[in-house]
Amino acid sequence: MTDTPDLVVLLYRADWTRLSLAAEVSHTIDHDLDALRSGTGTPAAAAASLWGPPHGPRGPVAGSGRRARPTGNEWETATDLQGTETSRSTLLVAPGGRCRYQGDGFASGCDGDRSWQEFAEEGRLVEMTGGPRPPLATLLRPSWLLNGYTLEIGGSATTLGRDGLRVVATPRRSIRDAVAQWHRPVDRVEVIVDAVLGTLLRHEEIFEGKPLSLTELVSVSFNPVEAADDAQFQPPSGWEAAEKNAETPSPSGPGWEVTKLVTGLATRGIGAWFKSSRFDPFGQATREEPEAAMPEDEPMPSGGPVSDEVLHLLYESESRQAPGIEATLHSWFDFAAWLSKFPDEVRQVGIGGFGSLSNVVGLRVPAEHEISRLRISGPDRYRIDYVLRAGKSTLKAISCDGERCWRILDEEVRVGPAEPAPLASPLSQIANLFDPSWLLESRLTGGTETVIGGRRGYRLAVASHDPPAPASGYLWWQSIFSPDEVVVDAELGFLLCSISHVGPRVLVREELRDVITAYSGEPGDFQPDLPPGTQVVEEDPDHDAPPGPVNAPRAMAGVFARKAAKDARSAVEGFVDFFRGGDAR
Repeated sequence: MTDTPDLVVLLYRADWTRLSLAAEVSHTIDHDLDALRSGTGTPAAAAASLWGPPHGPRGPVAGSGRRARPTGNEWETATDLQGTETSRSTLLVAPGGRCRYQGDGFASGCDGDRSWQEFAEEGRLVEMTGGPRPPLATLLRPSWLLNGYTLEIGGSATTLGRDGLRVVATPRRSIRDAVAQWHRPVDRVEVIVDAVLGTLLRHEEIFEGKPLSLTELVSVSFNPVEAADDAQFQPPSGWEAAEKNAETPSPSGPGWEVTKLVTGLATRGIGAWFKSSRFDPFGQATREEPEAAMPEDEPMPSGGPVSDEVLHLLYESESRQAPGIEATLHSWFDFAAWLSKFPDEVRQVGIGGFGSLSNVVGLRVPAEHEISRLRISGPDRYRIDYVLRAGKSTLKAISCDGERCWRILDEEVRVGPAEPAPLASPLSQIANLFDPSWLLESRLTGGTETVIGGRRGYRLAVASHDPPAPASGYLWWQSIFSPDEVVVDAELGFLLCSISHVGPRVLVREELRDVITAYSGEPGDFQPDLPPGTQVVEEDPDHDAPPGPVNAPRAMAGVFARKAAKDARSAVEGFVDFFRGGDAR
């Protein structure tokens, strides 16, 4: 693709915290078309509206340019909106992460250290939201275009006196399609990229051949006088009122369902029972299995920004569709480290406290080790054999030949339509290993060379651009397992290793070994050889539940609740077995 490497670098390195500008922003959205796209009227659509981030593998959600405070009646609001709506807002940005974004009924900003939001709904309300965040990420942080799109430059453009590039972004096939399916799709996204700054001057979504939404700068001036006025970046009501009215987020969301169940059991004395019992629910497999111990962690990579070469490797990864790859995946999980990462708001809940349970468990739990053998030849042609699972798992393999998908359990086989490669477990995100373009939405540093499993790679440190999410709901849950260190294969661009830390401790480590890249499987290679008399059960896909980590807390809560109905001991067993992958879906 012409000039693609330059475009990748331009979009990734765009830095809104260095800008000094004042602009007027126009946003137009076709609510009827948006309702058609999101399938309004289905439980899945309602969940998507609540779970979906402002932008993700399929780009920004239409309407994300306008910030609105959740009112608890998102469903009614979504179904009541009709026709095409156009709104205007103003944007002021100054160096150091200072910003102000204001429109009808809302204002948000940051003074460089503290962010705030203020809404004119039922009186004035100010919320403190942490450190600097881009006020209009759709335009100011364009690296989201590198995650899930094929980019094509359509020529040059001059907008508001700025030299720009017309770029068409089309959703591309990837082994991560299982994740992408949950995001509401568009046909394509058409943008104008500032040829110098890398930020977007215009962003339009097209769905079913029609304009769905348009966000663009209609005026812009650089180095404005008002950018020198610090008062512009403070709440209209002042910091004193902001701090007085700030709301402390209450734990909520599906992740909280799990915590409430855990805490309920703790209040019945599970902590004391667990401490005094000889029962060890965390398995015998790690005691004699040769590689049970998690490999020793090396110091985190240091250095400057990642090189252009690695950026291109991540975006243009030849492993994106995993054409003909076999490998062995080793996964280690430190259960005690996971418990220790729960925020204080969660650990201190309930009589007896969740923290007491985590402290007890932390004294007794070794790291779990699992092994899976992978054979992958595209987004919907794969086989995953679970060689070693530390628990009571009944799931032995998952196989898909592009038309049908088989889940092979101890006593039966469940068969359904083909679907993209799944997560091997809540801890093992296979798709993320083979399409690492999602990393381009993070801040990457390092790039020192290393060798894993005989393959050369680059070690990178991974950090979020934004402050940590509040300690509640899905965003907090998702952040628990986000890697902060990866090793990128120097030849094909997939991840040889992915590591998530809790302080100095490793929470999750995933490592690919015995990689074979010359494999070219036929559809028959992904069809299981079932013995005569095998019980085969047809199953319908659960279209109303998001895949992967989005649904993991809800599923885990269900497992825990069912076990808790019996007794405390089985509840703990069920909780642990869930993380070992024992609750096959």
